[in-house]
Amino acid sequence: MIARLSAWYLGLTLRERVLVSLAAALAALVLLVYGIVLPVGHGLDNAAERHDEVVQRSGHLMAALDQLAAPAPKASAATSGPVDQLVAASAQAAGFVLQSNQAQGDDAALVSIIGAPPRAALGWLDDLGAEGLSIEALTVTPSPEGTVSLNATIRRAGQ
Repeated sequence: MIARLSAWYLGLTLRERVLVSLAAALAALVLLVYGIVLPVGHGLDNAAERHDEVVQRSGHLMAALDQLAAPAPKASAATSGPVDQLVAASAQAAGFVLQSNQAQGDDAALVSIIGAPPRAALGWLDDLGAEGLSIEALTVTPSPEGTVSLNATIRRAGQ
């Protein structure tokens, strides 16, 4: 096979050999770039993105562990009063409309939110901890539109 290819190549004129060699070099260059360099580059980029995501998740986990080790915040004047009113004010400030907000004494409330963006809703629930409230029970249900419905029992922290 190689002998036949070599004989064919030697049978070409000088001009044809130059053009065939140039075409082979261009084909090899295209194969090198699209077959090796770009896939390896994309793989390295994807690995770097995954590494950044893992580092961020690790940072969030470490911050959450630090918060768990810290003493619980004490109720201030801003967190005094019935929990259902505190939750309603916080939800309104965050831009959520509560579907239901049922007081369970002065220290707990059962709330329901429908059609909230997931990151915003879970971020709001996380922010309640800074207000001296804690989530006792939580049910999150995704919807096909990309939003979530959530039901939560929220209690004053330390109660």
